[in-house]
Amino acid sequence: MKIGVDEVGRGCLAGPVTVCAVLLTERFKAPKGLPELRDSKKMTPLQREAWYKWIRKSGSEAGIYYAISSVSPKIVDRVNIACAANLAAWRSFRKLSGMIGDSAVEVVLDGGLYLKSRVFQRAGSAGSKAAVRTVVRADRSFTEVKIAAVMAKVTRDARMVGFGQKYPDYGFSAHKGYGTRAHMEAIRKNGVIDGFHRETFISGIMENMAKS
Repeated sequence: MKIGVDEVGRGCLAGPVTVCAVLLTERFKAPKGLPELRDSKKMTPLQREAWYKWIRKSGSEAGIYYAISSVSPKIVDRVNIACAANLAAWRSFRKLSGMIGDSAVEVVLDGGLYLKSRVFQRAGSAGSKAAVRTVVRADRSFTEVKIAAVMAKVTRDARMVGFGQKYPDYGFSAHKGYGTRAHMEAIRKNGVIDGFHRETFISGIMENMAKS
């Protein structure tokens, strides 16, 4: 068995950080007729959506399972983004752990992600049957991580579109919470949304904006 873990939203000024863990069993076989699975950042929204819909509808039949967890902006502000992302990674992994049983599993996390923490992961505390490692740019090389990235991205983007409808003056549907010029101007004009913007991320930016 293989588990891939990836996150989205690490560098955003607003919204949650979202992590997906994907379990590929020995039964998994890549489907025909879908767009090429690549680094999710190099796929179009329609290509990512096609994979997302197929996994939601037919993934379990094809031997693929997933779990998604998000950590709120308030927790990001309280514990920092790295700890928040690692917490979400651990939660997603734990949701799948019951399916592993006594089977050996290889777990690959992308970039700076660790299960709960770097120390925890290095201590082998994810389970005696789990071989866990963090690989830079894993979303370019490992199928399970590529899929995790797609699932996390589509899930979080949909949530941000929903917030865009709730807060139409901020343009979340377009920038998804990232620090674009349009987002910065919306913050300058309308202020920070309590509990949704990451105040530790934008406090310095706001100071500079006030001086300009």
